[in-house]
Amino acid sequence: MDARTTLAVGLGAALGLLCLARPDVVLRLSVLGTSSPGRTGPYGDAEAGSTRLWIVRALGAACLAVAAFLALV
Repeated sequence: MDARTTLAVGLGAALGLLCLARPDVVLRLSVLGTSSPGRTGPYGDAEAGSTRLWIVRALGAACLAVAAFLALV
């Protein structure tokens, strides 16, 4: 496995694990600096919707699947 593939596997696995372990943090980081009208507080709602959290978890699982595929090929 060359260096680029190893880096891709490592970064994909790290991103996937972060999305699975802390989807609320990933959502908060992804919308940093944007404003939503009608939201309260400096960062919007205190809680993200459960649908959004499940979408982030699914994307994390997809990142892990791609990283595993690259590691096995």
